This record gives sequence, structure tokens and C-alpha cells, in this order.
Amino acid sequence: MNIIGYIRVSTQGQARDGYSLAYQEDEIKAYCQAQGYTLLRLFKDEGISGG
Repeated sequence: MNIIGYIRVSTQGQARDGYSLAYQEDEIKAYCQAQGYTLLRLFKDEGISGG
């Protein structure tokens, strides 16, 4: 199965608390590998919270 991933961190707190883009990317890649999926593309959104 082909997969497209999306990762996002909107606040400094999320990054500080272990939900960094790098962490999310590693988790998605590991999951895809474990399931036999092909990760075609990974979108990264380093957006700032609207709140």
C-alpha cells in the first residue's frame, strides 16, 4: 500500500514535550515499515497555532 504522511507541530510546547517533527517522522516511517507500506511522501507543517 502506498502512503502519504502528514506531520505537524503547532506550538513550542508540543515540540518540547516529545512531539517534534523528527519524532513524528520516525514514528510514521517505523509504522510504514512494520506494516509493509511504502511511504511516498511526507508533508511537514511547522505552522504556528491560530490561537
